[in-house]
Amino acid sequence: MKKLFLLLAALFSLVSFSSCSSSADETPLTTDCDITVTFDNVAVVNGVIYATQDYSLKVESISFRSASGSTKSISHVEYAIDSRVSSRAVFSPFNGRFDTRLLEAGTHTLGMFFNIIQLDNTVLPDNVQYVFTVVPTRADLPAGAELGTYTQKFRVTPD
Repeated sequence: MKKLFLLLAALFSLVSFSSCSSSADETPLTTDCDITVTFDNVAVVNGVIYATQDYSLKVESISFRSASGSTKSISHVEYAIDSRVSSRAVFSPFNGRFDTRLLEAGTHTLGMFFNIIQLDNTVLPDNVQYVFTVVPTRADLPAGAELGTYTQKFRVTPD
């Protein structure tokens, strides 16, 4: 029991003296970054992403660029459809393919979960969620819609 008490006391003192400080000269680290996601085999009508059961939904690439010019990267991307993890991409371009034949016609969510790694090795988890609608065939797409490539750019900023 004494050893456990001493071990806990030593651990407490280590934790209390290992806090970080920051000076005015240091550049604050943020999660500001620009992310570009490119989809294939989708149609976008009035902001709604459509996929069909007869063509797999694809994420061709996810590109990542620091908005502030600081050194950052992402370690991997985990994909989840309707909150169920479906795949993991560990190398750029972080692409993924999703068999839409396994999904019922209707609305679904594609989540992309990744870690932003900063210069000081701080790991900041983040995610992006896309709502998309699955229809049985191309003929069921809205009038005039065609399957193709769709690219969306956005900025991730700290809360």
